[in-house]
Amino acid sequence: MASQSETPELPEHEFDTHIGEVENVGTEEELEKKLSSMGRFGFALSSIMKMFFNRDSDEPFHAEWLTIDEYKQMAEESMQNAWNTLNLPDWKLEKRGSQKGDIVESTQTEQFGKVYRFTGIVDCPAKFLYEEFKNNITKLPEWNPTILKSELIKEIGPGVDLSYQVTAGGGRGIISPRDFTILRRMAPLSRAGAALRPPDGAPHCYVLAGVSVPVPGYPPRRDLVRGHNKVGCWCLYPKSVETEGGKIVERTVFQWLMCCDLKGKIPQFVLDAAFATVMLDYIVHVRKFAADSKAKGLF
Repeated sequence: MASQSETPELPEHEFDTHIGEVENVGTEEELEKKLSSMGRFGFALSSIMKMFFNRDSDEPFHAEWLTIDEYKQMAEESMQNAWNTLNLPDWKLEKRGSQKGDIVESTQTEQFGKVYRFTGIVDCPAKFLYEEFKNNITKLPEWNPTILKSELIKEIGPGVDLSYQVTAGGGRGIISPRDFTILRRMAPLSRAGAALRPPDGAPHCYVLAGVSVPVPGYPPRRDLVRGHNKVGCWCLYPKSVETEGGKIVERTVFQWLMCCDLKGKIPQFVLDAAFATVMLDYIVHVRKFAADSKAKGLF
């Protein structure tokens, strides 16, 4: 991160003028082009944005181990919060992806603020994808470059664990990598959103929810900004499709709910562009993983 002495100076009135010029960008590519077109002002503005956007909070770190029952209760609440938020009405379109049907939407909530939802189709069974995300969290960086590190800290109980992740930066380098300590809750759900247990029948969907919690031994790092996941989940819906040849294939309706506090003083227009791009980039890697897995005969 550049120090203040290394950052080009930009008078306050000019900073306000030029930050206003980039407020209407819709993607990271548009942001980069706009900054490039500003010449020396764009370079100065980009440097200042990096400095402010990637300042970690000075909050003191405190963490202690909770009881298994406390973790389970928190995990259950986080899953229900995610399920309820995912199914709210009145979503607003943020961006369409290059693949037909891919959309990123958003809505404003009283409890969490602005939340984002991605929806798209993945060519593999929902149960396969669910078990991969659930059981092989440490292997995510092997096929997904948006995840730099993924570590299982501790298994709490069936469908509940603590994990540590480092995510790649965004905004064409303006937003630096973040790390997270996450309490996960994973379960097949009924149509009403209740966790199912064998032999409860076929699930309506599979959910992997996560919420940030402090974990002993995992304080914020000096070289990273500690992000905070307020509410979020992957929700995987099984979908049977008949091909032109009459064959029935299993696909996944993939929904991703995201609401993260990335810390730093990041304007909403930058977050909108960054979150939409992250979600649309992520699904590309998920689809490639599914295609490679299918080629290997894993489903």
